[in-house]
Amino acid sequence: MTAHSVRPFRMLAAVLALVVWVSCGGTDEPPPDILPRDRFTEVLLQAQLIEARMNHELVIEQRTDSPIEAYYEAMFKEQDVTREQFERTFRWYSEHPERLKAVYEDVLTELSRRKEEVIHQDAP
Repeated sequence: MTAHSVRPFRMLAAVLALVVWVSCGGTDEPPPDILPRDRFTEVLLQAQLIEARMNHELVIEQRTDSPIEAYYEAMFKEQDVTREQFERTFRWYSEHPERLKAVYEDVLTELSRRKEEVIHQDAP
């Protein structure tokens, strides 16, 4: 193979790499079909509260019949979000771990704030 015959392959490889980069998003911006970050954060916060409730019912109350699906369906309805929207958004954020970490940090901050609020309400 001569140097002249290698050039087209390099050019083709560069073009293919560019096409793959662009088709994979090329940009780190969220697609328009996922929930806005603040809405996703709130839904994820509510999901964490459901999980805490489930743990309480299973461990403390020793219930084995907790209606987790009913809890989630009620939450999705209250938040005016479909399960599909939530799952699609969660998938996108899972593919962008730094952004997901930031959302979870917001969720944890809000959970901590709420905990402190309850503690101060119960204090004499």
